Amino acid sequence: MDASIQLHPGQLYLILAPRSAGRKLANAFIAHLALAGEVRVLDGGNLFDFHTIARSVRRETYELEAALERICVARAFTCYQMVALLVQTPTSQAPTLVLDLLSTFYDENVPLLERLRLLEQSLAQLRRLSQPAPVVVSATGSPADPSGELLARLEAEADHVLRLEPPVQVVQERLF
Repeated sequence: MDASIQLHPGQLYLILAPRSAGRKLANAFIAHLALAGEVRVLDGGNLFDFHTIARSVRRETYELEAALERICVARAFTCYQMVALLVQTPTSQAPTLVLDLLSTFYDENVPLLERLRLLEQSLAQLRRLSQPAPVVVSATGSPADPSGELLARLEAEADHVLRLEPPVQVVQERLF
């Protein structure tokens, strides 16, 4: 997301991007939001990169510590932890970014019906959190979701979807 995109309370934004592009975009966006005010980050895919964010903030202001202190980060490593994290997160005027939400739901050791049930609970919590401030969720597809059911459910819930496609690699044929 770039600075020209306006976020609005009551809205759920979804960014569908390959993992590497999603990481770069999310960290740049976190830095941008931290320059303006508080931002909450709920990291499900271990995408939050403090050093990258600090470098981005430092390029924009000398008040590095103040900007970085406006970022509140929490991590979840399983779908159960993600649901608990969302339930325990209070509503706030600060925008919330949920990084790689579905990575916690791609655990094949948890039955699909259980993952879908937990995803529904998570979506309800995302809606709750989006009422006073915008919520931005990033996600990627996975072979652990061959039918794309988890991703489709998340996409259906979003008010706005931004798709970033991986760059097409052009292979030049050899002449000799």
